[in-house]
Amino acid sequence: MTYKLFLDDIRFPATSDWTIARSMDDAVWYIQNKGIPYFIAFDHDLAHEHYIIGDGEKTGYTFAKWFANYVMDHDITLPANFGFDVHSMNPIGAENIRQYMSQWLHNYWTK
Repeated sequence: MTYKLFLDDIRFPATSDWTIARSMDDAVWYIQNKGIPYFIAFDHDLAHEHYIIGDGEKTGYTFAKWFANYVMDHDITLPANFGFDVHSMNPIGAENIRQYMSQWLHNYWTK
């Protein structure tokens, strides 16, 4: 099954053809139960969940790192048309996600 994942605690995507994850935990559940999406739209600040101390940070950036590790640890082949976007209003968090995902994808496709 192919789908697009929209990670954001408040906003909605422009069209209805997205699977919406309101938290990092939701996004992890979708990946583990629906498989790898062909596109991910990232928000960085996910409500107050990124302030949780016991389980560590749960931000869009944390999810990006989890996603990359999950793909590598499970030897998953990404869809050929895989892509991502960052729509976060947090400029530093957004840039961290962009840089991390861009570098990881570069390494992934050139392995």
